[in-house]
Amino acid sequence: MQTKAMNRHLILATCFVACSFGCEKAPAPAIGGAPITQTDSGGGNSGSGGTAGTGGTAGTGGMAGTGGNGAGGTAGSGGGPAGPDLARGAVLYSAYCGFCHGAMGEGYAADHANALANPNFLAVADDAFLTNAINHGRPGTTMSAWGREQGGPLWPEDAANLVAYIRMWASDLTPTLGGDNTGVAADGQANYTTFCASCHGHSGEGATALSLNNPWFLHTATDGFIRYAIEEGRPQTPMGPYKNSFTAQEIEDLVALIRSWATPVEDTNPTQYVPDLQDIILNPGGPDPSFTLREDKFVAVDDVHAAIQAGEKVVMLDARAHGDYLYGHISGAISLPFFDLANYIDALPRDVWIINYCGCPHAVSGRAWEALRAAGFEKTAVLDEGYYVWRDRGYPISGVDTPMPPTE
Repeated sequence: MQTKAMNRHLILATCFVACSFGCEKAPAPAIGGAPITQTDSGGGNSGSGGTAGTGGTAGTGGMAGTGGNGAGGTAGSGGGPAGPDLARGAVLYSAYCGFCHGAMGEGYAADHANALANPNFLAVADDAFLTNAINHGRPGTTMSAWGREQGGPLWPEDAANLVAYIRMWASDLTPTLGGDNTGVAADGQANYTTFCASCHGHSGEGATALSLNNPWFLHTATDGFIRYAIEEGRPQTPMGPYKNSFTAQEIEDLVALIRSWATPVEDTNPTQYVPDLQDIILNPGGPDPSFTLREDKFVAVDDVHAAIQAGEKVVMLDARAHGDYLYGHISGAISLPFFDLANYIDALPRDVWIINYCGCPHAVSGRAWEALRAAGFEKTAVLDEGYYVWRDRGYPISGVDTPMPPTE
């Protein structure tokens, strides 16, 4: 089953290359290599999200709505397609998911993104879980909310096509998940601290594995989902099985502890974002900074902060999806998502340093940097350690985000 699924993905990947140059439904490639999307008469949402260890998923690209053609794809004039478009799903996955989750869903290509092709994950992550993760992401992590209703570029058709494409990696596993936990959260703390915290963070905030305390993850992951991940792990990933390490009650206590971190989700539904490129230069009257770039590309967080504090002029370009920017961003930065960059690139100054950043810390900002360099921008760099290191250094940020507490 798994081998057949992989073969289908290789065929679709080949179709993606061919279709990018000749098929009607292929998205118009942007300067940075990602499809360009436009607002159309249809509505919708989708996107990407994920977590490691016990859950998560990935993101996607953009597609026009129900009323006409957009640069991100062609929609039907009288309604959606009869079924998922797997070739379209392959295009979207390549453009928006693979750089973190791996070209074949193997995971850990960037920022410890989980393995979407893992059979244990797909056995418990139903289509509603995947779609919700695509739409809402994991706010406060590197997994973006790509849904149209969350300020992202994607329509519901995109989410459906992407989910169908990811689903092709599924095996024949049909586990019995059980119901609500019968554990005691406090009794799970000792085992969590000993066996889980080094990867998932002391309070589930994520470390080398992504967050278990994320509101949207806990909103959609059932106790059975979490229990199965603890018991069986994720084969061929850092998440091992613990069914022979814990008693049944200890597993219940761990599930109860993770569940205790749940908080109400916030469905903000911002208006569709249009970048505002007025007054985007920080310290516009200041001198140019003299950055020393690593590999002619990367500039250190401390160097950029020092330049801004010294009154030197820069543009801070947040290349993430706009929902991430709303949650938290470097103060004074502009929001120009990498998938929109080609539409606005001519409005950016060529004589001022443009520092691209994301949270990954290079996957998305690197795409924006490549687009700018390809367009002839010489004064551009990638913030090497990314947004989250800037935040945790205590440097100025805006939004609702807060720095992580220091580890003990």
